[in-house]
Amino acid sequence: MARMKISAISDVHVKQPGDEADQLLCRFLDHPLVRSSDVIALLGDIFDLMCGPHRQYLLDYAHIFSRLEDLKMSGKTIIFSEGNHDVHLERLFSLRWPKGDILPTQEKVLLQLDGKSYYFSHGDEHEVENHAYQKYKRTILSSPLRFVANYIMPYHVLKFVGERASKKSRKKGSKYFDAEKVRKEFRKGVETTTAGDYDFVLGGHSHVQDEFRFGRSTYLNNGYALKTGTFIYIEDHKPRFEKLV
Repeated sequence: MARMKISAISDVHVKQPGDEADQLLCRFLDHPLVRSSDVIALLGDIFDLMCGPHRQYLLDYAHIFSRLEDLKMSGKTIIFSEGNHDVHLERLFSLRWPKGDILPTQEKVLLQLDGKSYYFSHGDEHEVENHAYQKYKRTILSSPLRFVANYIMPYHVLKFVGERASKKSRKKGSKYFDAEKVRKEFRKGVETTTAGDYDFVLGGHSHVQDEFRFGRSTYLNNGYALKTGTFIYIEDHKPRFEKLV
């Protein structure tokens, strides 16, 4: 009997075509273990800025979308969880896949795989004690901002604003980031949000790599991909962090 295989990555933060993060994402999508997987999950913040249905994204990242198409055509289940840097992508993906072959989602994805329960998401819902962030996330996902992203905001303005905000965020984050504190907060948060109801909980957002077991559950977070240089690989329900070489 064939063993169930799952590959997942998050927080790649591709900023522009051909940059280091872009190359890492391509290595992930081309990796033999990924290409042999049954489920391939991209768990948010794959792109440092992608918002709305701008066709320029399809041109800039044609090499990424074509790889996803190839994997889908070979029978893989593709999960694309939106993060907080790549949002409001339904119309963009519908331009590339009019029949809904690959659908981005802000909702958790729950799958039963060979008798085990899996929970896939970007993982920012586990940041339960960061009330400012949760308010921010509700704001960017609100109907008015969804309308602006889909119908009003020009691509060049969005790109300019996003690049400035992203640069400021990275500068601030590098100064104050406490990995151990974040790890503890996310462990506490994932226990609260999932209540140990799933065998595996896969997510990202924290930028801290972690494997945490509580009750029947195993929480897996690949961390900031450019730093860890890894992806999550699970075969026969046995997880590990696989190096991208």
